[in-house]
Formats: sequence, C-alpha cells, structure tokens
Amino acid sequence: MITLIVGKQNSGKSALAEKLALETGDEKIYYLATMKVMDKAGEERVERHRKQREGRGFITIEKQKDIAGVLDDRADASGSAVLLECVANLVSNEIFDGSDIASENSFTDEACEEIAKAVSCEIRELSSKVKDLIIVTDEYEKDGEGYDDSTRFYVKTLSRSNELIKAYCDRIYDLQDKNGDA
Repeated sequence: MITLIVGKQNSGKSALAEKLALETGDEKIYYLATMKVMDKAGEERVERHRKQREGRGFITIEKQKDIAGVLDDRADASGSAVLLECVANLVSNEIFDGSDIASENSFTDEACEEIAKAVSCEIRELSSKVKDLIIVTDEYEKDGEGYDDSTRFYVKTLSRSNELIKAYCDRIYDLQDKNGDA
C-alpha cells in the first residue's frame, strides 16, 4: 500500500502520516528522515518531530538522497512500513547539493523533469521493497509572488515530482482539500 499525504507546511501532514503508519499493524515502522538541517529553525523542527514520535516504536533512519536502497541490509524490510518525511526535502537535496543544477543556467524544463523522475523513481523503488509506504510532501503556490529563480525552479520541480508520485499511489490525502481523502 502506497499512501501520499499532501499539504502546506504545518497542515498536520506529519501527525496524519504517523497515525497511518502506526495503523498498518506492520511489525516494524521505519521513519525515513530526509531533511538536511541547515539552521536553528530546522533543528527545532527535527526536535519537535522526534518528540512527536517518541516512545511510539518508530525506527529512525536519516538519509538525504539515494533512498531506494536504504533498507537493503534489513531482512525485515518486506514486512515493514516506511514513513518517508518528505519529498520536498528530497527535491531540495537534489537541486541544492552543490551540483551544477543549482546554477541559474540549469533551471531548465529538462533539468526539472530529470530531477522529478529521479526522485519519483527512488521512491517507487523503495515502495517495492516494503509492505507499506507512507509519503509526506509539501505543496506550494506554483506562481508564488516574490519567488526568486531558484525557488520557482524548486517549486516547479516539487510539483512535477508530486504529479509523478501521485500516479502510482493507492491512497492520497490532500490536507488542502476539506474532504481530506482525495
């Protein structure tokens, strides 16, 4: 079962994802954290999420890129659940990892598609190795006023990644949709 939870920041995505992961009944539940902590606000967000999961049985793995094989050395992976937090971080890590992609000359439609496909494929491959995958992702206004070129590229690439991921999900929760389950 592949579940996607989409919403804006602070919309309750993480709490819902954790609830759904615990409801799978899977023997092990891995929390795959992809955030690259860059500042005090990031540290505080990570700490808040750790406290939220504390004592609930999550096994935390921190991996910022190349997630497809993260459980390859774990014999119990095929019967486990993974909560992936989150696609927005994976996309950001791909774009702003110090590679040439982050240069303005690389903010092309082709680069957007390449990154989106790579992120989507990594997640799809991970999903084939576990019983349940719960994916958290952000959504931003595509034409947000005041965005610089790199932010516009990031938002476009995240949006495209989300589209590709939605295509293979069994269940989608859109926390911007008042009905909850899309």
